[in-house]
Amino acid sequence: MKNYRKVLLLLTAAMLCLLAACGGSAKVRDDLSAKEVSDSVAAILTQDSFTTAPDSYITGSMKMNLSGYKSSEVKINSKGVNIDEIGVFQANDEAQTAEIKQAVEDYLQRYKDRWVPAYMPGERPKLDSAEVKIVGNYVMYAILSDSDRTAAFDAFSKALQS
Repeated sequence: MKNYRKVLLLLTAAMLCLLAACGGSAKVRDDLSAKEVSDSVAAILTQDSFTTAPDSYITGSMKMNLSGYKSSEVKINSKGVNIDEIGVFQANDEAQTAEIKQAVEDYLQRYKDRWVPAYMPGERPKLDSAEVKIVGNYVMYAILSDSDRTAAFDAFSKALQS
């Protein structure tokens, strides 16, 4: 009977350890700049013509106020052959993360609203499928093909895993 109790106790302890390990949420890094994260994302994409957009693009075209953000990085196509674009923003806290997400969603909607149908009609599906994701206090958006967008968000998540 004593052996049965010991085995049962050991099994219970082992199960609790496994549950604690599996049930714990993954930790998110917060020590990377938006540039470091966006560079990791851009490195896995199929195109190599990204350039960093100046802050004036973010404040002008995107109508976002950068003051108070920890960091930001937007990469746009430099050759004008497509509308591929990614952006990563590092917020200070959860509230600012929500504000950034809303500002990016507003930008994407304005982009759709001002789209000229004759301009690169084959690129419009990328804009229609654009997404915004949050990991920790980082916000990323992607205007990419379906396969590149999936790969980009995977790279985004992996870059921020600790």
